[in-house]
Amino acid sequence: MKVMKLILAGVLAIALCGLDAYCQDDDETCLSCHADDALTGFNDRGEEVPMYVNEVDIRASAHDGMGCVDCHIDLQGFDDYPHAEQLDLVDCAVCHDETGEVFTSSAHGQALTNPNAPTCASCHDSHRILPQIDPEAWTSPKRLPYTCSRCHHKQVLTDDPDVRITDSFDRYMRGIHAEGIAKGIGSAASCDDCHGMHNLKKASDPSSMVNKMNIPRTCSKCHNDIYIQYNRGIHGKALSVGILDSPNCADCHGEHEILQITDSGSPVNAANLSDYVCGRCHNDPQIVEKFGLGDDRFTSYQDSYHGLAIRGGSVKAANCASCHKAHDVLPSTNPASSIHPDNLTATCQKCHIDANYAFASSYTHKTAYAQFNKLDSIVKWIYIVAIVLIIGAMLGHNLVILARFMIEKSRYTKAQPTVKRFGGNMVYQHMVVTIAFIALVITGFALRYPDAWWVSVLNFLGIFENARSVIHRVAAILLCYISVHHALSLFVTKRGRFQFRALIPTKQDITDIFINLKYHLGLSDQKPKFGFYDYTMKAEYWALVWGTFVMAFTGFVLWYPTFFTSFLPPWVVKISETIHFYEAWLATLAIAVFHFFFVVFHPEQYPMSFTWLTGRMTVSEVKHHHPGWYEQIEEEARQAEESAKASARDSAEDAISGKPVS
Repeated sequence: MKVMKLILAGVLAIALCGLDAYCQDDDETCLSCHADDALTGFNDRGEEVPMYVNEVDIRASAHDGMGCVDCHIDLQGFDDYPHAEQLDLVDCAVCHDETGEVFTSSAHGQALTNPNAPTCASCHDSHRILPQIDPEAWTSPKRLPYTCSRCHHKQVLTDDPDVRITDSFDRYMRGIHAEGIAKGIGSAASCDDCHGMHNLKKASDPSSMVNKMNIPRTCSKCHNDIYIQYNRGIHGKALSVGILDSPNCADCHGEHEILQITDSGSPVNAANLSDYVCGRCHNDPQIVEKFGLGDDRFTSYQDSYHGLAIRGGSVKAANCASCHKAHDVLPSTNPASSIHPDNLTATCQKCHIDANYAFASSYTHKTAYAQFNKLDSIVKWIYIVAIVLIIGAMLGHNLVILARFMIEKSRYTKAQPTVKRFGGNMVYQHMVVTIAFIALVITGFALRYPDAWWVSVLNFLGIFENARSVIHRVAAILLCYISVHHALSLFVTKRGRFQFRALIPTKQDITDIFINLKYHLGLSDQKPKFGFYDYTMKAEYWALVWGTFVMAFTGFVLWYPTFFTSFLPPWVVKISETIHFYEAWLATLAIAVFHFFFVVFHPEQYPMSFTWLTGRMTVSEVKHHHPGWYEQIEEEARQAEESAKASARDSAEDAISGKPVS
């Protein structure tokens, strides 16, 4: 028996030596061409690819000792030279049959009809195939993300119009797992740790490691202690019985870009957790109703000191996990829960060292929101009524005083000699512009800020979107009409031409700016001699002209986008929307800050200038505010008087000479 074993061993050794010699001879034949680094060919998709084979790679690989024909089996027994241009694809399953079966049933294997699907060589290389434990292997933990990125970083995958595969490589490389691998931490997760290698399945497959139900178990390979906590909590229990609305690890931490909790970009960072993680479910009306979670639990936290402080940038204020814990979240009825009555004081003492049970029970969702606290609700309504009555009475009281001052100023103005500044036509134009502008501002910003408190007043009055849009367009047409009316009055009427000439900016306006500022800064006693219009009025007027033109054009683009995009590029709509919005802000702030100051809040005008209503100014106001114009008025009066005297003198001389007086 021992002799037989020796004979068989000898035969096997001879056979292997012969096979090795055959392989080496066969490899030399192949390398006589494929050792040329300039050799290229075409793959099965007709793409030109290199056909160069580095013998060093073959000898360094796990397949060292095998010949070319062991993999390229259609060349076995091949006598002709050279071989055909198209050869059969290498089938690794000939040797790796079990792995081949697993791969065939995987997501990659089922996608082989897709030209973008990977083959064995896509992940393991063609000739330099190294074991996974080798740091140089394409499948080693450190290099595997780059191997996967050859496909998952392709633009063609991320831009697919039907099913887009996310560019997971960049996001993974920003995460803590990639950071751990870069530091040489052996337990840090690479792609295969979460997705599997040959058995990689779609997330929709119940057997996939990244299926919604299986992700906690996948993460438990590294984070088993947290997995135990999660399974103990309500989220883990709910998911285990098939409630897919319940969050798993990826729902809170993200999928690939998993960041440290201290990173400000992490969804579970203290500043983000409540709003962007917990609030995503607990502020969802459908989920709240579906599971009876209680109305306004999330908004009651947002309205509390903790929620307001977090939104204000605090990193110390309590978030959801501070009270409910992060993973083993339990209902308050569970004795192990951090918010159970027996444990609530200890939970609060993590931040408030001196907390007692009364303090702890005073700061819950129920006590924070009036809906759950009848006494608080009563107090709330008492204050609302008190605020309306008290502040309303104060407002009424002050309006009476303001009205008295306005009446006295109006009477004083009427009793003084006045100068006509604006005719009835100009007063009419200003009134129409005022009405149109206010209507446009209110109805325009109501669209952009639908949640503002004053928009709720419009809604109470029945001005919802349909009515708002009509009012806005009517006001726009009114503004366009008065603009045309104004332009005609400027060039058709004598007074209009005078107004236009007075509005043209001059060099003196620049000088007046510095004189005026120096005077009000106490650096000079000289005051500027403003004419009919000062530099502030000219600036406002031309800003109004420019703003009206811009708002009208962009407004009509937004009103009739199909017409304008028929001959203008498509971006004109979005650009018009942006210009329309910010020009509206510019105009509104300019009126509120600049115009209202000079006609209402200026100490010399308060409580209001009445010129916009009467068209007249007192002589004293003209002397004080427009001394240049007053000198012009006096000069015109003097010239008129001299002209009248000369005319009378000529008439008298004509009468003496006997000439007929005309």
